[in-house]
Amino acid sequence: MDGFKAYKYYMAIKLHFTKDGFDVFKNRGNVKGTREAFNARNDSYLFEKLARKFPVDKDLIQFYVANFAYSNEYSLDSFSDSLDNLMEWTRRKQSITKIFSDDCSRILMYKHKEKLSEKQIFYFTNIQYPGILKMFLGKQISIESVAIMDSYMKLLENWKQNSSMLLLWETDIRRIEKLGGFIKFDKKKIESVIKNFVDELKD
Repeated sequence: MDGFKAYKYYMAIKLHFTKDGFDVFKNRGNVKGTREAFNARNDSYLFEKLARKFPVDKDLIQFYVANFAYSNEYSLDSFSDSLDNLMEWTRRKQSITKIFSDDCSRILMYKHKEKLSEKQIFYFTNIQYPGILKMFLGKQISIESVAIMDSYMKLLENWKQNSSMLLLWETDIRRIEKLGGFIKFDKKKIESVIKNFVDELKD
């Protein structure tokens, strides 16, 4: 690992999270850039620092993913905060089933408290935004849980069809969608949680 390689990984992950037409999995992380152009950057030393901190490729990639997932605007200067994001991302990955299950319970409580229908929880209705989106924006449920829910219920397809939602929250919706490929979970366990969750939603 060297600074130039660290920079190219950064650009690949940044493009993935900020551009609809770029998919890091399909592009295999390929981005344009020369070592000469990198050396001319004023911040090249920061990538050299990251290369020393994360000599293993996958560890540096996870560092970038964590920061784009949680703040969507990674700052190379706030290194302490960036490491906190990595720690939180790692913790959530290790407890993803429990986090998802807990978030499902929070959604059920929110539904009953606000007296919402199942449709109002998931989808845009009239002028009302989805309950799940409101909870995510209010930091009541995790981005990981929304992304997992979307993989089963295709929520974002509905959300992206609404122009007012895109106008206000396009960046957040894209961030959820782009994170999906990085979230690994036990499908049998998650499907069991979802089944129970959907059954309780109908009560």
